[in-house]
Amino acid sequence: MPIEDELEASGHTRVVVVLKPTKRHKVDGRITVALTETISMQQEVAQSIASCFRPFKNSRMSQMARELASSSEPTIRSRIAADGPMRRGRPDYVRDEHAEAVPENAGVRYFPYLGMMMGTVDRAGLAELRNKKDEVAELFSPPEMSLIRPFEDEEAALAGPPEGVSWALKRLGIPKLWDAGLTGDGVLIGHLDTGIDSTHPALADAIDASSVFDELGQQLNVTTAMVDTGFHGTHTAGLLVGQPFGNVTFGVAPGARLAAGTVIEGGDIPARMIAGLNWCVGQGVMIISLSLGVRRFDPLVAALVKQLRDRDILPIVAIGNEGAETSRTPGNLPESLSAGATDEADQIWFNSSSQQFAETPRRIVPTLIAPGAGIWSSAPGGGLKKLSGTSMAAPHIAGLAALLKQFRPEATGAQIQKAIIASCKRPSGISTLRGNKGVPDAMVAKSKL
Repeated sequence: MPIEDELEASGHTRVVVVLKPTKRHKVDGRITVALTETISMQQEVAQSIASCFRPFKNSRMSQMARELASSSEPTIRSRIAADGPMRRGRPDYVRDEHAEAVPENAGVRYFPYLGMMMGTVDRAGLAELRNKKDEVAELFSPPEMSLIRPFEDEEAALAGPPEGVSWALKRLGIPKLWDAGLTGDGVLIGHLDTGIDSTHPALADAIDASSVFDELGQQLNVTTAMVDTGFHGTHTAGLLVGQPFGNVTFGVAPGARLAAGTVIEGGDIPARMIAGLNWCVGQGVMIISLSLGVRRFDPLVAALVKQLRDRDILPIVAIGNEGAETSRTPGNLPESLSAGATDEADQIWFNSSSQQFAETPRRIVPTLIAPGAGIWSSAPGGGLKKLSGTSMAAPHIAGLAALLKQFRPEATGAQIQKAIIASCKRPSGISTLRGNKGVPDAMVAKSKL
């Protein structure tokens, strides 16, 4: 709901603010955010404007907190944290030392690595924020976000996957980079999804760091093995970094590791997504693979992606599964490297989104296309599952980016993106409007870096 409409209806509204100032520096010829200095400066700003936010008993955040406290239904908080440390009968939450600069308050939350705050304000608080021109760069209303859901081939489960290297890896030329000694070793990929079945043999050593964000976006101090609240996250993780399993090879960068956050499937998804991205930045990720979005352009999501690019993090995003003349944010943003899906016959998967925008020069999304239809990968419980969707295409590209990052560690996210795009070739049976730049070639991308 727009800010003014929500204020009129309830007397308060939830907003996200981007903080000032931002310190930048030049490293190896590139200008990026000087994170330590920026956090130090913005902490003082966050403290000074925290009083603009207030908790309201009938706000969405307060209502959800009460529902979670009283619900007998299994939630992410109770299901995952049940075996973790408890504090006064409640799950133990993680508090980042920088975030603690702003006192814990039901009305506001501070995300230091992104330079953002989210909280509830009344009309006076909103006016005060808008007047703080030297402290607040931008102000947004959080959108509704959702998982880009893949399509499952139930009949395929009866036959099982073909043995050997997947057709998708062959189509991208990934085995040639393996032959050159590239596995993604030393590269940390951000993975924000439904979680991961960390006990799956293909993912036994894949997770370098993990975190769980409950329905309110609060980070739980979880000491048990990571689990998948659905199946999507285990599948995408396998495509990124999975080891060969059952005579089937499907992981693009088996030497890379994941900073894996459980952020979707119910609850306050914007808060969980912002918290997850903030955590990923703090972990030092170089690449983030995302398979979610908003079914329209959204300025807050655009601001989030800009914050990532300013920190030299490459966001690789699924464009959506709603077909031609549709797209999702952040996949449709110029700052994202977005992926549509192809099938084994080098045709566009029929549900792969694509869209042309009335801009000068004209802009088409997705940026490129990659194997995404009929893709086998890891599934919770130790098995394999065949899925179709742009959610499967994006991890193939993120894995390729990890291989290139290992090859050229000093390369920026922009340089890796440029090399991948320069390697693309569009199959003759796919139009520019549907396939844009085309399918990457791993060895050509390496030569362009």
